[in-house]
Amino acid sequence: MSFYTKLDELPWEPVRANLTTGVWGRTLLDGDTKAVYTRVEPGGEFRPHADRYGHLMLVLSGKGTAQVAGKDLVLEAGTVTGIEPGELHSYRNTGEDDLVMVTLNLTVHQP
Repeated sequence: MSFYTKLDELPWEPVRANLTTGVWGRTLLDGDTKAVYTRVEPGGEFRPHADRYGHLMLVLSGKGTAQVAGKDLVLEAGTVTGIEPGELHSYRNTGEDDLVMVTLNLTVHQP
């Protein structure tokens, strides 16, 4: 699948509003792997939850904290966090600017 787009032409949409406050995304890819350009407002958070699929979070800018499987992590530009399917995880913007990430959701296929 080939495509070309400009990031600022994609709409900002709330990300899982039942679990988040101040988390917005621009969907880059939606299929077996979902890629989202994610923006977390200062004080915004994704509350603790677990998913059937794994994640990868690449922080582009801003500051925050995450908790993955009971471990406290610092989120800042250049950090990459991998989350296994079923692991309890959450994150929060602790800075004064937006926390900006690219997040990948890796779908697990059931036989």
